[in-house]
Amino acid sequence: MAKTTTLDKSITDFLGPKHWLTWVAMGIAYSLSFLPWSWQQGVGKYLGRFLHLIAKRRRHICDVNLTICFPDMSKKEREALTKAHFESLGKGTIETFSSWFQGQDKFKSRTTFEGQDVIDKVLAQGRGCILVSGHFSSLDLCGSQMPRFVDAHPIYKLQTNPVMNWVMERQRKAIFSKTIERSNMREVLKSLKQNKAVWYAVDQDYGRKHSVFAPFYGRQCATIAHIGRIAKMTNAPVVLYDYGRTEKGYFLRLSEVENYPSQDDVENATRINALMQEVIEPKKEQYFWSHRRFKTQEDPNSPSPYDKQ
Repeated sequence: MAKTTTLDKSITDFLGPKHWLTWVAMGIAYSLSFLPWSWQQGVGKYLGRFLHLIAKRRRHICDVNLTICFPDMSKKEREALTKAHFESLGKGTIETFSSWFQGQDKFKSRTTFEGQDVIDKVLAQGRGCILVSGHFSSLDLCGSQMPRFVDAHPIYKLQTNPVMNWVMERQRKAIFSKTIERSNMREVLKSLKQNKAVWYAVDQDYGRKHSVFAPFYGRQCATIAHIGRIAKMTNAPVVLYDYGRTEKGYFLRLSEVENYPSQDDVENATRINALMQEVIEPKKEQYFWSHRRFKTQEDPNSPSPYDKQ
């Protein structure tokens, strides 16, 4: 089914037999969201171990990414990091359920925030700001905490499963004052004009048409170009949004990206990728290594690194 918004639909539109299995899964997800945090982390860890056993394709993608980004890492080290990555993904799955079905207050005491002075300073300029982040396994849970500190308008990508879209879009509408589908540039500019923070996760491959090639861990990869272009067009400040899971909960941290953008798209993309590397290094296992970051090759005739030899 096409990836289309479900905000104009009611639950009765998704009660047919073809959706029953997804609703069963949503019921399980809803139940798991009520577990105490320590139990959720334990369930997530073992869910991740199970996914590591069955997700052969994702294991391969993860290993390829780690080989590219850390050429000096031994096979044993890559295998250990891959297992830790899947455990983190499992925890993130349970955290996503909690962000969908539990109130923000459930994790209030476990969440720390740094950067109120940063967001106050940039918004005082009256041009809004662009938050840039990477994709880490706690994205949904940490994202659900953000509106407690910043009135952010996240850019999101619709999912293929309409039931998941129905749940996800309503959850985000309840938490955020506004969400923006990633192709809707008009709404991005409107939010910035209203002095709001627009949140982009900037580290995925959106294809040759929307990207320039810039180094990421020393390898040229397709990197979205429009962060620098929007910043130049609107004079909106850019703020790095770092977040992640700790032993006791979660952290959110903001820091202003100074002297950005330049006039060169590749230079801007290179700067963004360098920022992503900075926030990945302290928590490598939480990063989305199982996504095909190097899917689009600089030479269109080159084979994908994810193709098995």
